[in-house]
Amino acid sequence: MWIKKYIKNLALIVLGSCILAFGSFNFNYQNGVTEGGVLGLLLLIKNIFDISPSVTALIIDLSLFALGAKFFGKQFLVLSIFASLSFSSWYKMWESIGFIVPNLSNNMLLASILAGMGVGIGIGIIVRAGGAAGGDDVIALVGAKLTFFKVNHIYMITDFIVLILSLSYLSFKQILFSLIAVTISGKIISIMYGEGEDNDADKSLQEEFASTKEI
Repeated sequence: MWIKKYIKNLALIVLGSCILAFGSFNFNYQNGVTEGGVLGLLLLIKNIFDISPSVTALIIDLSLFALGAKFFGKQFLVLSIFASLSFSSWYKMWESIGFIVPNLSNNMLLASILAGMGVGIGIGIIVRAGGAAGGDDVIALVGAKLTFFKVNHIYMITDFIVLILSLSYLSFKQILFSLIAVTISGKIISIMYGEGEDNDADKSLQEEFASTKEI
């Protein structure tokens, strides 16, 4: 029984990673809409140094997973690494295909809404399966463990820092639209995570991160 459940979670992570990579490339990157946290950092590096997120995602995420390994259970760690590898593979594939969605830079509100939906649904599916889409969870949980900040506050701080840094290649107007995307993606993730419900994400986080999840 547990094997079927594990395979189901892996399949969900592959699906979520596909949607996340598609949205990140076709909506975020193409239209200059960034995100907060690690995903926003990947887009920042892509735009400044032209290094593909398919490469930087592996380096940054795996480094953060290694840093937080002592705080996390094996199942969460394995699923998160799998999600990172899956995202990198999908992003590389979408890059090789090229943009398949029309450029929406003349309608930034629509671009930011679609960007937020793509990221939110993609990450929401991955979190629902009991994994993490990137190193954001490691930063938030380790940060909460070592400081007086709560987990949700760490997320807010990292998002704010990345968005400010993104002013190096984006206009203030684009940052405002990025804030819309971040707000939408955050709300979708919260809904899909289903706080209080009996889901895989709750079980893994409650069992393995009980000492740090004090939001």
